[in-house]
Amino acid sequence: MIKYFGILITIFVFSCNAPKKNSLSENNLEMAQSFLDNIITNPEKAKSLLHKDFTFAWMGIIEQGGKIWNKENLFDEYFKNIIPEILPNGIVLKTLDAISDDNGVAIIQEGDAVGKNGEYDNKYVWVFKMKDGLIHSIREYNSDILVATQLYNYKLINTEK
Repeated sequence: MIKYFGILITIFVFSCNAPKKNSLSENNLEMAQSFLDNIITNPEKAKSLLHKDFTFAWMGIIEQGGKIWNKENLFDEYFKNIIPEILPNGIVLKTLDAISDDNGVAIIQEGDAVGKNGEYDNKYVWVFKMKDGLIHSIREYNSDILVATQLYNYKLINTEK
């Protein structure tokens, strides 16, 4: 009996020291963060994380708001032409918080940038849905007011009299 107890203790000690495998939730979070880290600097890496039926939409109500982008035109048009036009000096995104589960991820970030019409330090929430071990969809939420005024030069008008 003591012999078996020793074997069980040995197995337990080695299993506790064995490297832990990431859970699906942790893998999803790593994949989502990797996408955000690589969308501008390494687009091929970011693109490799996307499902063949991938969709992206910025959820604003002006200009490009609500338009559905796919795996190809997101990189060939949106990140190659539209974003550089409105953010000519790029943007630095800092992750503040995140939450994930087996089906998706939400990442909260703040940006530091100068838009084509002035200072543009927006806050972001990115909602990722996963499918087949890849990113299936992303929805981006941020301040429409900052996008409208600092990126598209809209003027705010007080309508109260």
